[in-house]
This record gives sequence, structure tokens and C-alpha cells, in this order.
Amino acid sequence: MNKIKLLIVALIGLLTSCSEDNKVNTVTADFEFELVVEGYQAIVTLTNSSENATAYEWSFPSSNIENSTDENPSVTYTENGTYTITLVATDGVTSDTKSVEITIDTLFEHIPYRYLENDGIFMYYETDNFEVYQSLIPDEFEMPSRMVVFAFFNDFYKLDYGATPYKENAISILVEHKGEEFFHCVYMPVTDEHSMWAGILGLGLPKTMGEIDFTRDNPTYYGEALNPLGGKMNMSVATENFIIDDNTKQEIISLQKLRSLQIRNGKIIVTGNTGGNQNSVIETAEQFPSLITIKFGEATLTTNTESISYNHPLDLTPSNVIGAFYLKNTIPFGLTGNPL
Repeated sequence: MNKIKLLIVALIGLLTSCSEDNKVNTVTADFEFELVVEGYQAIVTLTNSSENATAYEWSFPSSNIENSTDENPSVTYTENGTYTITLVATDGVTSDTKSVEITIDTLFEHIPYRYLENDGIFMYYETDNFEVYQSLIPDEFEMPSRMVVFAFFNDFYKLDYGATPYKENAISILVEHKGEEFFHCVYMPVTDEHSMWAGILGLGLPKTMGEIDFTRDNPTYYGEALNPLGGKMNMSVATENFIIDDNTKQEIISLQKLRSLQIRNGKIIVTGNTGGNQNSVIETAEQFPSLITIKFGEATLTTNTESISYNHPLDLTPSNVIGAFYLKNTIPFGLTGNPL
């Protein structure tokens, strides 16, 4: 009888051991999130607490990135609304899903910009700094056959819809995309925070805050800008007794007609004014001389990047000036960014 009991006990022990060895660890998808609103954007930081998973697939429609396989991603939303975040956790065999809805309702609303009057100085030039030029081109674009830079100072001193007047300094470089030339803005300090966020979120522009002065000492016009890193640009256009030759004028017109591309939320967009005018500003000024004033002039441009330890757009100094002018515009316009 004792032998029978011992055998039963042994069998129970063996079955229990086999059951524990074959136990399946269930995959459970789980996460927590932290929502931080910073003016014109809401940043959602996700902390993954899934169990027994080895891979993760996130989806966040309408955010700056719609999918991710990172373990603990973060995403950005730029408009108020209710959004669904979904996580699929898997061990390669089984999976589990969790979805959470988040509501964002405290983002600042953008004031629509309508520029009523502005003036500034504008300059096209060639540069021979290949290393810096190439380093500034995003992966979406290609190196062009010529290294052309467009730099300007613009004073938007009269706007509609209660927007704050501001000044900006900018550098755009020529790039190629699918065999076609475009300009791509790589640098743009401004003097107003609303303009900064509107440009970043609405148009994909690389705006930062800066200190900018624009002086009208007719017939010479001066721009001076300091960025947050301590980089400086000084630019002047002297218009007295200056006569532009026809070839240079036509070259500037051709450059002005090139479209501008930016990258917004990972997608290429074309930026432009709401009027859809295909003419250059020079041609428009010739059509409407009472509304747009252009004075061509001799330009100088100097920069200082001693405080910046890496390749910077301000390092793109001129090797050959193509042309420059002072512009005063009184034709109202807005800016748009549409998918290419």
C-alpha cells in the first residue's frame, strides 16, 4: 500500500513539473503617457509598461510621426482635438493591443497672417564652401550643380488680424529634387515668438528667435542680425547711381521664379504666397510701380560664427555676388504650404 502511495505522489510531482515547464507567458500591452503643452505644440511622452513582449508597433494618426517601433517614443500634436494612440506588443508569436484616447484643448490658436506692407534687402550670391553647403542639404534633396545662396533681411512692419510686426533674417540654398531646382530655407531668426511658431508648425521653416535691426539710410540700407548661438550677419545694399545690366537682371528673375521646398511633419511641401503669382517680384514691380518699389544696388555681406562649433548656414560666405536690391511692397499677401 505504501508503494502505491509513493507512486501516486511521484506521478503528481512529475505532472506539476511538466505543467510549469510548459507554462506560456502571456503578452500584455500597456503604457502610460505624459502630456505637456508648450504654446503651439503638445508633446506626448509614452512610457511602455508591456509585459513579455519583444517588439512594439505604435500608431498615432495626425501627429508629427504616424508610426513608430521605438519602445518609448514621443510625439507632437499641433492642433486641438481628440486623438487615439495605439500600441501593439508582441513576442513574435502572440500579441496584445491597447488604445488610449487623449484630448488636447489648450493649444494657442494661430492668428492668420496677412502681410499688408513690408520692406527689406535681398541678395543672391554664389559660395565655394562645398563642405558646409552639402552638410545643410536634407536627405530628401540632392546637391545642385551650382551653389547659390539667397539671403535677406525683411521688415514686416504692417500686418492684419492684430498680428505683431516683426523682422526676420534668412538664408536659403539651392537644392535639387527629382532633377528640378528649388530653394530650401536653412536659417531664419525672427523677432516675434508667434511668427516663430507659425513658421515652424505651419510651413516647416527653421525659425528661431533673434535680434534683428534694419536701417533705411537712403540710398543705402543696412541689416544686422544676431542669433541665439551668437552668430552674426551684416548686410548692406547701396543703391545710389547703381545700374544693373540686363543679363544680371534676367538671372535674378530666373532665380526668383524657382519654387521653395520645406519639410513639414516629414513631408515635402511647397511654400508660396496666396496670390499664386508666377511672376518674379521684379516683373510684378514693373507692372505695378506704384505698389512695389525696387532699387538695385551693390551688396556687401559679412558673417561671424566664432561662437558656433559646427557647420552653420552663416559659414556660406559669398565667392561671387549675383545681384541685390532693396524692396518695398504694399501689395497684401499671405503664405501657404502645400504638399509637393
